[in-house]
Amino acid sequence: MTDWHPAYTLVAGVPIALLTSWITVKLALRRFQSEKWFVRKVDAYTNVIESLHHMKTTTNWRLHALERGVDISDGTEKKLHEKYRTSLAELRRLTDMGALVFSADAINTLDAFNQELQAANPEEGWWLYYDAQSAAIENCLKKIRAIAKRDLNA
Repeated sequence: MTDWHPAYTLVAGVPIALLTSWITVKLALRRFQSEKWFVRKVDAYTNVIESLHHMKTTTNWRLHALERGVDISDGTEKKLHEKYRTSLAELRRLTDMGALVFSADAINTLDAFNQELQAANPEEGWWLYYDAQSAAIENCLKKIRAIAKRDLNA
């Protein structure tokens, strides 16, 4: 009977080792996927904040030029317009794919921001137009930072 003892150990040990290995692999894959989603969320929030920053800088540049009565050169104006346009397009792209990565609060904030931007009317005067844009951008930036901190547990 003592000759069968190692066989019993082997028969009992192999299934336990296989089950343990399978569970370990499942947990490792789940952690990997979770970390990958976290990185995607961080990148998405970073891109939103960066786009808002560029829009803020561009709008404030124009607003300050109007306040001081200074003309912006054509080359600078073209660069400002391109940066603003690119940032707005990136922000809209991120808003459209938002349900995959952002919380409902973030999506609602970005949607409200887009509506505020569309409500700004250059026919009321350029200063009022840029001031309304600046206020909308600043408000959105403040809200998105808080939402990102909460969503990312930072």
